[in-house]
Amino acid sequence: MGWLALYGYLALVALINLFGLRRVRPGGPTDEIAVLIPARNEEENLRRLLPALIEPNPGLRVYVYDDGSEDGTAEVATAAGARVIRGGELPQGWTGKNHACHCLAQVATEDSAARWWVFLDADVYPEPGFLGGVVEHLKRSKSPVLTGFPRGLPGRGIEPMFLAWVGWVLLATNPFALVSRSRRGHSRFTNGQFTVWRAEVYTQLWPNERLRDRILEDVLIGRVLAKEGVFVETVNVSPVLGVRMYDTWRQALDGMSKNSYEITGSGLGTLFLTLLFMAIAVGWVFAPWGLALLMLSGLAAALTMRYVLWVVPVMPVAVLIGAFTLLRSWVWRRTGRVTWKGRTYPRG
Repeated sequence: MGWLALYGYLALVALINLFGLRRVRPGGPTDEIAVLIPARNEEENLRRLLPALIEPNPGLRVYVYDDGSEDGTAEVATAAGARVIRGGELPQGWTGKNHACHCLAQVATEDSAARWWVFLDADVYPEPGFLGGVVEHLKRSKSPVLTGFPRGLPGRGIEPMFLAWVGWVLLATNPFALVSRSRRGHSRFTNGQFTVWRAEVYTQLWPNERLRDRILEDVLIGRVLAKEGVFVETVNVSPVLGVRMYDTWRQALDGMSKNSYEITGSGLGTLFLTLLFMAIAVGWVFAPWGLALLMLSGLAAALTMRYVLWVVPVMPVAVLIGAFTLLRSWVWRRTGRVTWKGRTYPRG
């Protein structure tokens, strides 16, 4: 009965999010928003992304922080019409993305009168009407912080199997839709790929500065907002925004090994989560309908993010990969091997 309750809970929460998360729909041009993009060696992504943002929104202010890139990031961004902030050597005690986002916010404070700031990763794919739809939703909801789940664009080959567990564990364990619709409680989460801040709320908290030395800053920012009593609305932004995080399975494994330890922030917590994932991956053997419910939770998460559906039948394998990734992340942290985009992060 205990196993069945666990799988039933995962399926129920995932279904609540599938049907309950509000969707952002396309809107018209807008000048009420500024876009802030941290970028390190993102020449190709920016060549695609910036015209999709700027051309439909004449006068849109887009700020790109060139975080010590070794390619043409700054040149491509300038040519596309973005304002580029060139970073120097990373200050001691900061991680790259936290420093980039903090510097972007400082510049936007002085240079833009926009009411809302949209933080985007360079690997997102906006659809026509993306920014206008975001503004229209914000006007209706009056939320001080908005985040959400973009459409998941798969990489090559078996790459989705190495990433499916991430969206699944978020959407099958946290009832974002109930929190967002009731405005009670807190999801303790933001998604760094897409987060919108009311400008004055960000400058009251300066969250990236608070978390300057942390790696999984977006999830940790959610916890800061919960502590400060700032409501975060989570939406389904898949109709207007996609994201392709990685191209190959090895990139996905390494990328998630970099930051998965930060989910709990401790070796003991990571070990517990690893064992829980392993139990979920194989526990259905002892529970009638357990496998069907696990696959149902995977299906609901995949449909929410419009992800590839072939990962659903292999959910036990995907969850086992998640367990391995968590354990690998802990080993990396303990041995000082956390390296990403040419930077090695401190040993924990």
